[in-house]
Amino acid sequence: MDDHETVHEVRKRCKEARAAARLVRPVLPTYSEENVHFRDTARIVSDIRDATALIETFDDHVRPAVEDAGALSDDELNEIRETIVARRDERAEAMDLEGTLATVRERLEEGIERADELPIATDGFDAVAGGLRKSYKRAYNRMEDAYDDPTTEAFHEWRKRLKYHRYHTYMLRNAWFDPMKARRSELKELSDITGDEHDLAVFVETLDEEELFDNDVREALNDVIAARRGDLRRRARPLGERLFEEDPDALVDRFEGYWTAARRYDLPA
Repeated sequence: MDDHETVHEVRKRCKEARAAARLVRPVLPTYSEENVHFRDTARIVSDIRDATALIETFDDHVRPAVEDAGALSDDELNEIRETIVARRDERAEAMDLEGTLATVRERLEEGIERADELPIATDGFDAVAGGLRKSYKRAYNRMEDAYDDPTTEAFHEWRKRLKYHRYHTYMLRNAWFDPMKARRSELKELSDITGDEHDLAVFVETLDEEELFDNDVREALNDVIAARRGDLRRRARPLGERLFEEDPDALVDRFEGYWTAARRYDLPA
């Protein structure tokens, strides 16, 4: 695994740790400290990760869409890639990526060492019910907000909230493995779709803010990306409506039923 892959893994692990803290947030007095610790750890490498994500977005989404549309030449596309790779490499060199990752490792180890001693006030399903309800309710509400007012910020907020619910579904998977696995798979599909949409939005914003290319190139990219983002938003809606059609209290009650039956009858995971 190279350093840029390590950065990506660090960001994911920090998100997972924050999701775990959110699941027990109502009964964890030190929630704010834990959340800030992992949030700030991820931020140490956020700039370099975002620069790498720009390249991945170009390779996976922008270039294929532009080629299909015939909007730019191969030479122009190659120049775009060379520019954003050089941009990423300059940032990595400036921040001493190897030394930065050593600092991040120390912070992650600190967080792990505290995990077994966290002062969670209760146990059983009561420990997770409040956090589960809150994360699901936020995703439930943010989806409606995103389609009522389809701004980049609104869709990004929905994406963040549904990812927390996806993590929580994974953490509670042993309550009833097969149904939870099926839900988690659909949540991953939805978070991938909304994640791609967000990455494309960031791609356009970055090129415009930094004026990396001339206006004609940026306009050609903007037109193709706008069409792609619209398609992704349309794909996300029916899947989101299926996953978030349930009232928050009803979903929590259903998950609690899974949990209770699994423990009462010692059901296999």
